[in-house]
Amino acid sequence: MEPQPSRFQLTRRRFAFWLGFGLFNLAEALRVEAFDDVAAAAMRATESAPPTTPPATPEHWTAAENNTWQWYERENLVDGSWKLTGITTPVHKRTGERYTGHEGYLDDNLVPESVRRGEATESESPGEDVAVEDDPGQPNPLRRARHGRPPSRWLRSLNAEELRIWLKTIDPPEAGVSGMTFWEHLTRDHSFSADRIAGLTIDEQAKLHAAAHYGY
Repeated sequence: MEPQPSRFQLTRRRFAFWLGFGLFNLAEALRVEAFDDVAAAAMRATESAPPTTPPATPEHWTAAENNTWQWYERENLVDGSWKLTGITTPVHKRTGERYTGHEGYLDDNLVPESVRRGEATESESPGEDVAVEDDPGQPNPLRRARHGRPPSRWLRSLNAEELRIWLKTIDPPEAGVSGMTFWEHLTRDHSFSADRIAGLTIDEQAKLHAAAHYGY
């Protein structure tokens, strides 16, 4: 009798999803000793070699963490959308030990020094700061170059009802997320206040995220 195909396919994307939603913590809480083996299988399921990205592909990095682990995430612009293309080895926040359950993580040396130092993406030049904030409601190449991290103070000052009206007037290129929700990405990485965007639909959150990446 031939074995039936598994309904649960372990993929690199699913592993990143687990990591982003803190299932390392769940495994610890439940004392699931086999979690390392499951994670390793997930990383090997679809690719045998570490992820690579063409040098010319635009990319940006962000620090990420859950209750126990911290790591860095790389996103690349693929077909007009930002996609999660790898993470560095998670490091235990209390002990400083690196996760050893499997291979395939990105080399820590790929992370820009400014990101590792936790420096903000705001321009260090006062003149550029003025240029970045003097055009409310319009896309700005300086904000676009930093991938909307953060977008303009004007955009971040709008509440959900104001955003809902304004979003209908623009048509920015799509910018997707992977391994997280738009809400999490907007509030964690794009500096939007959770109170101000409360009530936006998923489609509106997606369009707001695209607007941020486009330089608004």
